[in-house]
Amino acid sequence: MANILSTIILLFIVLTLSIMITKSLIVPAFVNYQYGLFNNTNFELKESRIPGLGLGLFTKRPRKKDEGLFVAISSKELVTSIGSKINHCPSIKTISANGRIAPASTILPNTYLSSTADKTTGEWWVIAARDLEAGEEITMDYTYTPKFIQKPNQDWKCEI
Repeated sequence: MANILSTIILLFIVLTLSIMITKSLIVPAFVNYQYGLFNNTNFELKESRIPGLGLGLFTKRPRKKDEGLFVAISSKELVTSIGSKINHCPSIKTISANGRIAPASTILPNTYLSSTADKTTGEWWVIAARDLEAGEEITMDYTYTPKFIQKPNQDWKCEI
């Protein structure tokens, strides 16, 4: 009887550790690989700090105000894979629907989209609206996207 009980406990521990390793190491590595960010020294995808949004894009190093971070829209007017992972700042409706308060750093967008395409490449860049700390989630107000990009859901508008 003791052998069966110890075997069950050992299996439970192994299963629990396997789930924790998969969730914290394997899945994030796969997701970052899928978006071309595996071993990227600049950005990473991980669980968003904004309630109800899933994954978010985070900077791995400090950024200066007005620094161009990456191309969000290609010269063919298509959102890039990394551009598609920028979260909007949470609306009051989103915060209250989830019953949680969003971190102060996510309330206001910390980046913006260039107002016009780059004259030489035709690409649209995400630019830091203020100095960013390493580990900070990249957020943006989707309201001011170019005309050829579908306008955002009203719930995604930054209200502050």
